[in-house]
Amino acid sequence: MADAGDGKSGRGLRRLITAVVIIALAVWFILANTETVGVKLWVVRVETPMWIMFAIIFIAGWAVGALLRRRSAKKNA
Repeated sequence: MADAGDGKSGRGLRRLITAVVIIALAVWFILANTETVGVKLWVVRVETPMWIMFAIIFIAGWAVGALLRRRSAKKNA
């Protein structure tokens, strides 16, 4: 039986639940927005379904967070 004072397992479970909720909300939001939109990337204008743009932004945000977390871990080590 896990000790009630052990914060590591509880913290890991909370992080997992939070991640699952955020991913579920992102997937729901992406699937709810399927119309085509135009996005201007400096000079070029791209027409694409909105869900693709949301997916790209979500993945980019996740990647930036992962890189910053890794950088912070190296700095603290």
